[in-house]
Amino acid sequence: MFRFMTICLMILCLFSGTASAYEFKQINQLFDKISKNYVAKVDFKQLSMTSCATLSEMDKLVKFYYSDSKVFLYHQNKFVDSFALPKDANPLLWKNTLADILTAGLKCSETLSLQPQELENTILHKIMANLDSYSRLTSVKYKEYPLDYRLYDNILYIKLSAFKKGQVDVLKDIIQRYSSARGLILDLRNNHGGNFNDAISTADLFLDDAIIAFSQEKNKPQQCYTSHGGDIFADKPIAVLTNEYTASAAELVAAALGEQSRATLIGTKTYGKGTIQNISDIAQKKLYLTSGYFLTPSGKKVNNRGIKPQICTGIHDSCRLSDKSNPKKDITTAVNFIKNHLI
Repeated sequence: MFRFMTICLMILCLFSGTASAYEFKQINQLFDKISKNYVAKVDFKQLSMTSCATLSEMDKLVKFYYSDSKVFLYHQNKFVDSFALPKDANPLLWKNTLADILTAGLKCSETLSLQPQELENTILHKIMANLDSYSRLTSVKYKEYPLDYRLYDNILYIKLSAFKKGQVDVLKDIIQRYSSARGLILDLRNNHGGNFNDAISTADLFLDDAIIAFSQEKNKPQQCYTSHGGDIFADKPIAVLTNEYTASAAELVAAALGEQSRATLIGTKTYGKGTIQNISDIAQKKLYLTSGYFLTPSGKKVNNRGIKPQICTGIHDSCRLSDKSNPKKDITTAVNFIKNHLI
């Protein structure tokens, strides 16, 4: 009788239709985008086994064991089925095999609350955890920050909280409206980055025939970005404010203006995130994948290194931590610097 019930359970696992129609579309999309855009080499077998382990974690009765060539599915310590693993790194083969394995595992699941969508969402985040710390999948909607600007003793101050598409036109308009200003303070503190091309265009506003940055993306030759529009601020002094939270595209702008001797950097050392990210949609979420890295005009890497300003205003005039006890210190230093360097 027990043997008969065991056979019935295995048949039920193999042929139950509750999960058979689920296609794991989001995992398929993620595998495709990682294969196409992610800059580092990816082990799709590791990602697939991570996905199988996730199902086992969510339902302790379902277990997976694998060799170099096969995955073995067990339910309640009883063998259910085996699956041949692809021999190459083709993501199409891996995502199809993974879908077959997960579907079979779900059919055997006795955790009533475990739904295919719940499993897929958990797997998506587990896969992202296997990539670099900068790549992420999020449903968070980032705030839109308008440009904050004002005058300090006829010195134009502009706060850039992030780089977004089309923002450079607004920046250009503000600078033209205050063309009589004696200098410019470009505040990039707490700016975590944003649109790569918009950052390039921002640096371009202030440079004459100069290298802005180099980029190295997946399956692409190294690209050099140069300025061509002319200096909108007509060689007037510029100070760029940075801190330990200035990152990514903001570091690109700071490095370009600093290394080309167009601006003086004031504040503390930047975060050190010299990455380029490909942004796309998966279902209702935003996927940020590291697709490449950028280098400064002199060819230096920013990633994991950061940029040290010429004038340090941190605690005890260090370049590591901002002096939060004196929040106006950076701006005051920048104003005095510009006044002392007026032509």
